[in-house]
Amino acid sequence: MTRARDDLEALRDPALRSTPLEAESTAQSTTSGPVPGPGETRQDAAAPSPGEPAGAGEPRQAGPERAAAASSAGAAPLQADPRTRGDESLDRERYERYAMPASDLPAANVQAFRGDASGVLAIVRRAVQSVTRDPARHRRRLPKSRFDAIRSLPELAMALDYAVTRMQPESAPPPEVVEKLDLLYGVLRPTLATAEVYFPRSIVPETFGIVRRALVAGDPASATATITNLILDRWSHVQSRIPITREELTQLNSTAKWLLSNTRPPERLDSRDIRDRLWSLLRERYEQLRAIAQEVSGDDSREYAPERLAAD
Repeated sequence: MTRARDDLEALRDPALRSTPLEAESTAQSTTSGPVPGPGETRQDAAAPSPGEPAGAGEPRQAGPERAAAASSAGAAPLQADPRTRGDESLDRERYERYAMPASDLPAANVQAFRGDASGVLAIVRRAVQSVTRDPARHRRRLPKSRFDAIRSLPELAMALDYAVTRMQPESAPPPEVVEKLDLLYGVLRPTLATAEVYFPRSIVPETFGIVRRALVAGDPASATATITNLILDRWSHVQSRIPITREELTQLNSTAKWLLSNTRPPERLDSRDIRDRLWSLLRERYEQLRAIAQEVSGDDSREYAPERLAAD
């Protein structure tokens, strides 16, 4: 609990507010009262500790004034859920901002995420807090773009957490849908990697634009249908070089189109690909942070910027 609260306090450091979005998020959490720990509500977090008299630490009010304050508080009761609607909108905006560059990563460079997103976020927060204590010094030695990318790592980790915990179907899809989504996920990335080799983005930018938007939306069916249509349409140009048979591509294309015809977007939501892309982007930027940590603290940097963010 203490470490979690320390991590949240670290984000209030002005040096870590890399964007207006993050500053707004920090301001909201600050003005909304104490940050509850796991399993606590805001009322629990604000409650006096055992042995502490009620009202300790706050000025006593006269009877009428105290009643008026209670009446005012009763007019707008605190909700049990500490996350407000504004926070949800902020989280979604943050996710979309980082998912777009993540969707541009070459498929061959994307690595699977098998860790705990909340644990990654805690490590990243501590590492960024430690490395950026002297922003002026590092701004002189690093290009502004690289320094800002490092300072924004907590936001990128929050976007990863959003993809892991929030981008889920409204209800469990039927087994048939789950089976087809698993099939698409298993072959989508190698198919994309093949298309990126034989059909560079500069040649068919509109096709890759559709794929990119589908990946951000967590819709592998749309992405798969688009990229397999491209390959099948130009099969005569690549049939002797591509490591996928026409029959495999046709089956994959049929599976994707079945999902598009028989399900609604929320029912086929699958964020595994964009989750892995966010993770891969985070790893790239974290390596930059570790290089700075090594320069600043030498071997001591491993204490707050470990080599591994999660189980690989």
